[in-house]
Amino acid sequence: MQVKSFNLERDTVDLKEELRKAFEEVLYSGEYILGEQVKLFEEEFAHYVGVKHGVGVGSGTDALRIAALSLGLEKGDKFVTTPNTYVATVMSLSIMGFIPVFCDIELESYTMDPNQLEEILRKDSKIKLCIPVHLYGHPAKMDEIKEVCTKHEVLILEDACQAHGALYKGRKVGSIGDASAFSFYPTKNLGCYGDGGIILTSSKKVYDMALMLRNYGQREKHLHEIEGFNSRLDELQAAFLRKKLSYLDIHNEKRRHIAWLYKKELSDLPLLLPQEAEWAHHVYHLFVVRTERRDELLSYLRDQGIYTLIHYPLPIHLQPAYKSLGYAPGDFPKAEKVSSEILSLPMYPSLKEDEVLKVCYAIRKFFLQ
Repeated sequence: MQVKSFNLERDTVDLKEELRKAFEEVLYSGEYILGEQVKLFEEEFAHYVGVKHGVGVGSGTDALRIAALSLGLEKGDKFVTTPNTYVATVMSLSIMGFIPVFCDIELESYTMDPNQLEEILRKDSKIKLCIPVHLYGHPAKMDEIKEVCTKHEVLILEDACQAHGALYKGRKVGSIGDASAFSFYPTKNLGCYGDGGIILTSSKKVYDMALMLRNYGQREKHLHEIEGFNSRLDELQAAFLRKKLSYLDIHNEKRRHIAWLYKKELSDLPLLLPQEAEWAHHVYHLFVVRTERRDELLSYLRDQGIYTLIHYPLPIHLQPAYKSLGYAPGDFPKAEKVSSEILSLPMYPSLKEDEVLKVCYAIRKFFLQ
C-alpha cells in the first residue's frame, strides 16, 4: 500500500456529482469571464471569513501582488515577511520593485516573531507593509504583530494562502489585517482545479483599486484609469469553489482528526510534532514534523511506499534569486534550523486511518530499529 503526500483524485470523489452540475451550469450559462459565479463566490467567501469585500484573481501570487498595490505600495518601498515561506510571498512583490526585508520566526509555530519585528520596524522607517504568513494552517500572533505595526504606521497584508478556515482567538485569519490573500491551488484546504486566488478586505478604497487592477485598470469597459493586469478568477473555478466551500469546515475537521491520530501515535518518539497554541484553531494544511535525521527519514519512508515533502528546504534569503539582498547563512538562525529539519507527512481529508497508522508504524520502525 502506497501513501501519497496528497491524493486529489480521492478528495474529489464525494463531490463528483456536485462538481459536474457546477460545470454544466457554467457551460450552458454562456458567461465565462467575471460572471455570476465569480461574484457570488467573492461574496460567500468574504462572508465566511468575516470581511466586507472579496476580489477573485488568477492565483494566490496575484492576490498578494494586487493587494499590495491596492494598499498603496510604490516601487522602492520595503515590506517585511518571514524567510521560511513559499517564494511567492516575496517574489510576487519583489518583481514589482518592492524590497523585501526578513524577520525570523518562533520555533513553536514557525510564524513571524513579533519581538524581532519590533526591532526591525524601529530601525527601518522605509518599511511600509508587513506580511505575516499563517504557515501550514497555524495562525501568526496577530495581536502582537498588529500592535507593533500600528505603532510604526505599517500596513498589514495577511498571507493566508495555507490557512483557509483557521482561527486566531475565534476570528478567521484573513479578517484581521488591512487586507489578506488566499490561494486556491489544488492542494490547499480550499482548492480549485487549476490556479485561483482572492483578495479580502473591509476597505472600500482597497476593494475598488483591486477590482481595477485585476482587469486592465478599468472601472468600466474601455475606460482604463490606471495600468492593470489580466488576473481574473475563472468563472468555472469559482463555480467549483462555491460547491467546495460548503465542505471546508468538514474537511478541516477531518484534517484535525488525522493530526490528532498522528500525534497520538508518534508522541513518544524523538520527533518534534506540530504545536497548536491555546488561542489558535489549526487547520493542518500540512502536518510538519522535525528531526535532525530528516533526509534519512524521508528516504526510508519512500522505500516503504510513503511519500513526504519538504516545505521549504531553503529559506528565501539564501535563494540565488535574492543574492543581491546581501543576506548570509546565520542571519535568520531559527528559520535556517527549521528548514534543515522539517518534513511534511501525508495530510489530506480523505487520508484513511490505516494509511496514517502505516506511516506511524514506519516512522516508529525507523527510530527504533
